[in-house]
Amino acid sequence: MDDKQEQTIEKYGFQVKNRYRARGAVLLDTNEGPRLMREYNEIKSHFAFENQIKNHLLEKGMGLTDFVIPNRDGELVTEWESGEKYVIYQWFYGDECDYKSRQGLFLAAENLGRLHKNLRQVSEEKVPVAECLLTKYERHNREMKRVYGYMKEKKRKSEFELFAMECFHGFFRQAEQAKERLEKSAYFQENGYKTRDVCHGEYNYHNLIITKKGVATTNFERAAFGMQLMDFAYFFRKVMEKNGWSTEKGKVVLEAYQNELYLEKEEQEFLSIVLGYPVKYWKLLNQYINSKKSWISNKNIEKLIGVREQEKAKKHFLEFMTKL
Repeated sequence: MDDKQEQTIEKYGFQVKNRYRARGAVLLDTNEGPRLMREYNEIKSHFAFENQIKNHLLEKGMGLTDFVIPNRDGELVTEWESGEKYVIYQWFYGDECDYKSRQGLFLAAENLGRLHKNLRQVSEEKVPVAECLLTKYERHNREMKRVYGYMKEKKRKSEFELFAMECFHGFFRQAEQAKERLEKSAYFQENGYKTRDVCHGEYNYHNLIITKKGVATTNFERAAFGMQLMDFAYFFRKVMEKNGWSTEKGKVVLEAYQNELYLEKEEQEFLSIVLGYPVKYWKLLNQYINSKKSWISNKNIEKLIGVREQEKAKKHFLEFMTKL
């Protein structure tokens, strides 16, 4: 550990017993519990927003977040004349959430419902969402058509291109249907442009630690005003893809989330629209067109095959959601 890191630690009241490397940071085992120290080249304006959100959650009784710990001078950021900036966060003993286990899914989904419930109506006035979902879908659909047209014109096609073209019409039909359903969605018309609610922004198992006291939620770097059901859909999609769109696992997630925040019919319909959009197929085409098209990773071919193979189970689950 370099001198500036040691000098930073000296500005705090705790004693360090052990230290470990942890994803671009240093995990400190201290006499006051675990702490995480990160170095930043610059502290952006979002840092203040993150702290505001975490303090808001703390007031609501959700203290298991990685809130920033002030140093002895009361400063949240320890900055040196040479330019280095360090921040130390509360951290937790525990394991990452297991998306494969029923208990892990239940805890994660219930915690997200509680998080969303406590982050509703945060702003006094409605503020614009980052990007209109309808605009995003329209752009993605145009991009998929353009990539398909590019591949179609190629004389010599790779294995990835042949398979992507074979899949195209089915996935593009799903994308167009999602856009058309979104245009008619009552929930989207009410919440799709302005909101008072805050989303976590990247709610996944990497940012959840299962502790003896409950689920700790970390990494609020993408927190923003937006539709909370998009937050839920991001988490839900990741869960379902890892579990082969199992209806049983999907029911666990829906029931656990609704233990904290009940979903009305219009909200469930919106959720099914977002889950139905072929975002993984679009991502693979987008990666392809923005990379060296002469060489396609075998991993991307495997991902494309995997997306295609999950289609039947995904369709079955979305039909199940429609019947709810």
